[in-house]
Amino acid sequence: MAIKGSLSEANLPDVIQLLSFSLKSGCLSVTDGRNFGNIFIKEGKIVYATLLNRKDRLGDVLLKKGIIDESMLKQALEEQRTKSKRLGEILVEKGFITQEILAQELTNQITETIFTMLTWESGYFNFEADLLPGPGEFLVQLSPQQVLLEGARRIDEWRKIENKLPPFETVLVVKSETQGVPLTLEEEKVLSLIDGTRTIDDILKLSEFDFFETCRTIYGLISAGLVEKPKKTLIEKKTVGDITEYKNLGFAFLKTEMYEEAEREFKKILEIDPNNVEALLYQGLIELRRKNYDRAKEYLTRADSIEKRPSILNNLGYLYLLTDEVELALKFLTQAKESAPDNPKVNCNLGIAHYKNGELDKAREILSQVIEKKPELLTPHIYLSVILVKIATIRGGKEEVDEAINFLKTCINRFPRNEIFKNNLAVLYEAIDLPEEAERSYRQALEDAPNDYFVLKNLADFYYESQILGAARELYEKIPEEKRDWEVLFKLGNIYMRQGDTEEALNNWQKAKALNPEQEIITRNIEVLQKARGK
Repeated sequence: MAIKGSLSEANLPDVIQLLSFSLKSGCLSVTDGRNFGNIFIKEGKIVYATLLNRKDRLGDVLLKKGIIDESMLKQALEEQRTKSKRLGEILVEKGFITQEILAQELTNQITETIFTMLTWESGYFNFEADLLPGPGEFLVQLSPQQVLLEGARRIDEWRKIENKLPPFETVLVVKSETQGVPLTLEEEKVLSLIDGTRTIDDILKLSEFDFFETCRTIYGLISAGLVEKPKKTLIEKKTVGDITEYKNLGFAFLKTEMYEEAEREFKKILEIDPNNVEALLYQGLIELRRKNYDRAKEYLTRADSIEKRPSILNNLGYLYLLTDEVELALKFLTQAKESAPDNPKVNCNLGIAHYKNGELDKAREILSQVIEKKPELLTPHIYLSVILVKIATIRGGKEEVDEAINFLKTCINRFPRNEIFKNNLAVLYEAIDLPEEAERSYRQALEDAPNDYFVLKNLADFYYESQILGAARELYEKIPEEKRDWEVLFKLGNIYMRQGDTEEALNNWQKAKALNPEQEIITRNIEVLQKARGK
């Protein structure tokens, strides 16, 4: 079940309730454009939640509550550096806390994370079914209804604060007269983050306290007149944050196709480090997905000049495939293969490049090897099926034909709902003069994809060549008008003419001529028809 949309159209509590009542399992990803979070649900219960750009500070929370002291935290952190264990696990093993305390604190972290996301009124959500946390994560069993009820109470409190806080992009400065003013521990720690260059959003990211507590503290400091906006606009604002944090957030936005938000995060990295290879690579990928190929080349070429990574070379090769610069694609993909000889994406793209270069046997060899190692990948199957059909059609030998038919049947069994392979098998059957088998395969492909342009056109052409004009016309007319090329329009015109509808025949031929004015047969048909009609 695919569920995605805008938080302005469907609020987060409603989405969570829908998933809960439907007893769904999976990951609900949520973003407000600045932050990115995940809520994991299993059989309708909330089991885990994370905020990508908020660091979990279990040790600081336990320290603040007086459950552990600084020496205990120091010992646990030192051991964590040498062992691949979580901090909470180490604290329990050392006897500093009980398993029950750990469970309670981790549950609190998860609920606080969800409460933060419930305040987001704008942004996007996406539910991916059956995606659950890794085996090492601490899972809970929270009732969504109870969490949402408490969340509603928190949101009411938040609304009172929200309208009195400046925008999160506001930079705050400390007033000089704060010295000697008695402050709570929370106020002292939040005040220490205010340095005259950080925005409220920066402070929220750096604060060890949760979102609500930090906002309440900032509100209190502003209300008490201890902090304020700077009197003069800063010429340059310091970039705050960890490059890794920006990268993770940017990648999450990129994965969910939120390109503007992803671009913003990677540009933050490039402000700190203009030669950061990963940021340049991801910026290139963003432009690639936007189909801004020239901009993509700039970023990827810059990244390649700094470091010869297989991922950069592969994406450059793929980019040149898209722009039909096959020689350049082969150059970069060959370099990528030298660095990563077993990478399936590199080898798949290299096989496609050899195919586009007319080297059918070389392409067949490479793509066959990819499929042997990664039989679950769809793309190499698609291209290899096309290559084998071409080889069988060109060479016509029984061995080539049998190889193509057997491979296509394997693809159909492996990807039963994909119409491409049934369509390609039909094309092959038609080429080797097996019309009944061709028609059956086209019909099976059409059942899987009733509106697929290529299947509709191929089956319509099949009927047209077989002089089954009524069926051909029905299929041609199912192709949307904006997708009809000159051949479809020309053949439709011929069918209408044969069926006695001269007006529609002329209409379609004229449209065909507008798309291909050099095609003499179209002009001749129009002239003959107009002459017959006395025009």
